[in-house]
Amino acid sequence: MEPDFNFNEGPAKTFVGGFHARIINGLLHIVFTSADEEYSFVLPLDLTKKLSRGLAAQVTEIEKKNNIVIDGRLPNEPMVSPIQAKIVEGEEPERK
Repeated sequence: MEPDFNFNEGPAKTFVGGFHARIINGLLHIVFTSADEEYSFVLPLDLTKKLSRGLAAQVTEIEKKNNIVIDGRLPNEPMVSPIQAKIVEGEEPERK
């Protein structure tokens, strides 16, 4: 097991405002954007999967602890409508 990383020391932090990612030839190619700067990284798929699982677990933990839901939709995923149909008593929804 790797030793814990001290996030209070080390190199300066850069705020990431966006990213672009693709898996090409078995490697994750990911570019993080910060203002007008771009930072590129390449990760093998096993590390990519560990990273995604680790991040998902931490986000789930934060959501549970704070009783919130973080919107994690990708740009191409549709937004669920806040308008919901209400069934009037005595009527059944139309079935096709």
